[in-house]
Amino acid sequence: MKGQLNDLACRRRLLLEKINTQRMELIDISLQLQEPLALADAGIKAVHFIRSHPALVAGGVILLLAFRRGNLLFVAQEGWRLLSLHPATAYLSQLYSSRKHDIQAK
Repeated sequence: MKGQLNDLACRRRLLLEKINTQRMELIDISLQLQEPLALADAGIKAVHFIRSHPALVAGGVILLLAFRRGNLLFVAQEGWRLLSLHPATAYLSQLYSSRKHDIQAK
């Protein structure tokens, strides 16, 4: 009986050493993956922001282009072009043109 307890104690010690070794290997692997995963996480957050705020992103791009070229007329043209691509703008322009025709018909 005492021999079996010694065998179990020895096996337990070996398993604890193996667990400790595996834990250290896991820490090394996680440290190697921390930077790439942080970069991927930042990319996912950026894509989510762009999808959630398309008008804000478009405005920022237009401002960057305006500062780069220094041309206010270009900014106005590009802004109108981007607004005309948005479905709500198309709806509002149709609504405005129909009201304009109603006013002219009177």
